[in-house]
Amino acid sequence: MKRKRKIPEKLGDTPDIPGVYLMKDRKGSVIYIGKAVSLKRRIASYFRPSGSANPSLAENIADFDIIPAASEAEALILENSLIKKHRPKYNVDMKDDKSYPLVKITAEKFPSLLIVREKKDGRSLYFGPFTNVELLKGIIKFIRRYYPVRNCRHNLDRKKVRLCTQYHIGRCSGPCGGKISEKEYGDIVRGMAAFFRGNYGEFAKKLKRQMAAAVKNLDFEKAQEIKKRLFMLEDMRGRFPLRDEKSLLLYSESNVLEKLGKTLKLGKIPYHIEGYDVSNISGVYATAGKVSFKGGAADKCNYRKYRIRWSGGIDDCRMIEEVLMRRFDSEEERKEIPDLILVDGGRGQLNAAVKTLRKMKAAVPAVSLAKRAEDVYLPGGKTPLRLKEDSPELHLLQAVRDEAHRFAVSYHRKLRVKDVRFAAEKKA
Repeated sequence: MKRKRKIPEKLGDTPDIPGVYLMKDRKGSVIYIGKAVSLKRRIASYFRPSGSANPSLAENIADFDIIPAASEAEALILENSLIKKHRPKYNVDMKDDKSYPLVKITAEKFPSLLIVREKKDGRSLYFGPFTNVELLKGIIKFIRRYYPVRNCRHNLDRKKVRLCTQYHIGRCSGPCGGKISEKEYGDIVRGMAAFFRGNYGEFAKKLKRQMAAAVKNLDFEKAQEIKKRLFMLEDMRGRFPLRDEKSLLLYSESNVLEKLGKTLKLGKIPYHIEGYDVSNISGVYATAGKVSFKGGAADKCNYRKYRIRWSGGIDDCRMIEEVLMRRFDSEEERKEIPDLILVDGGRGQLNAAVKTLRKMKAAVPAVSLAKRAEDVYLPGGKTPLRLKEDSPELHLLQAVRDEAHRFAVSYHRKLRVKDVRFAAEKKA
């Protein structure tokens, strides 16, 4: 009877996000670990008639825990790690990462980019694992137009190799034929590696500009082709592992998002957190930054810079109001709504944020984090919440706040440097 009361209630609170689930028996022992793109749908399937492929497992589930992940690939890595750690009764033994494709950048003078299914050699750079090899091949074919890294297995230190078709079609920069220096090639490899670390927002911006130009020129066939590439990037976005196995295990042990939701009395797991900060000196070049964290990791594709339009002097609260109004002022902006908004500041900044969210009819909870004493301010609370200095919940809030501050300040500096250069050129 205990299971029937407990499971439906937990199912109702389970979010529709990627992650790992741990099924437990009546003694609290982990008996099965699985991953899912949608935890809500996957876990619910175990409790429908004929929903589970293993009726014995379903019958023995008395409780479950969930650990959100930033992507499907992270869920795969975490699932594998936790199975090795807990060795649950109902799991089939997993065979390391070689069951899934990895991106490998070889440890050579002129590295090669490969898709492999192998154990990591300790020298090369690996990304993954990934769950969709066809999508991965399409992505690599696409980005090699921008980063022409070779994809052959030739050892260029041992023998000479003739230039191949890949060079002639612009997908390889031709190191085998002496067409590029080691330094220049290294820059290309670093760009490729940055892409697989998830820093590919610039690609999406370029494609959107190209698509707009194609539509303007009535070249709808080209626009449609570019649109397909954008969808491909969007699909890849949810498949990048942003953290390695060690980091994910530490993250899973604290289960910080679930604890944070309870600490802030949100009634749900704050899977998607947006952080905001403003930066200005004497009211000049005022900027703001929006950062995004999903599954406890920075989601850099959803960062956004704001040039503040307010010209009435230094007023952080007024600037926060402006930024949040712009964040929720259109259907396009509202396509993705966060679970929590974090503002850098104290009671005044939080009140400004809450007031603006109410005005924009955005049903998003907001809190603020003040730097001096690291106090957390909640709407309507008389006194701030002070979390333990070593608590994972505080560390996550600090990470979001500090990243928003860094992002806003970096944009502010960029504008100042640009203006100084412009003034110098004008004088010259």
